[in-house]
Amino acid sequence: MEPLYGSDHPTDLSQPAEREEVHNRRIYCNGFVRKDGLFDIEAELTDHKTYSFPSDFRGEVTPNMPFHHMKVRLTITSDLVITAAEAVTIAGPYAVCPAANDVFADLVGLQVGPGWRRKVSAAIGGRHGCTHITELMGPVATIAYQTRYGEESRQARLSGNDNAKNSQSRDQRSNALANSCVAYAVDGT
Repeated sequence: MEPLYGSDHPTDLSQPAEREEVHNRRIYCNGFVRKDGLFDIEAELTDHKTYSFPSDFRGEVTPNMPFHHMKVRLTITSDLVITAAEAVTIAGPYAVCPAANDVFADLVGLQVGPGWRRKVSAAIGGRHGCTHITELMGPVATIAYQTRYGEESRQARLSGNDNAKNSQSRDQRSNALANSCVAYAVDGT
């Protein structure tokens, strides 16, 4: 199969210097269409070290044990307004870490969109929240957009109505995304 951008386009990073992996973070994000018309956005974060180390709270943490392990779910409307929010801390470095889940419901009523990181930080960040869960909300917002707008386009194609009506919706999205990346650059570069 021909590479998407042509045979001369790189398909991997350059060869790295000799090195040893010491930290591994995995983030999984998934978007779901619910039967009631809402959307669930779920994310999971795990951190592992490749070596064992002592922890005052957990004792010996080995490479097969996640140092951090959190899961979140946001339920959103088609307007990207959060109607439900839950988080669980499965593993953390301190006994107090699960207390950060208590403020996660403070996201209810917020809308994913401009100013998202600032709104999230105000709602669940800082001394009552969890840095890792707060950081996870960036990828969650991206998946919310991908899920909602992807489903809108998919339904339009399935209904055979992917023409004039939806070109306005595409134009609105293009305007909202103006200069957000190279693909939406207004000056065409």
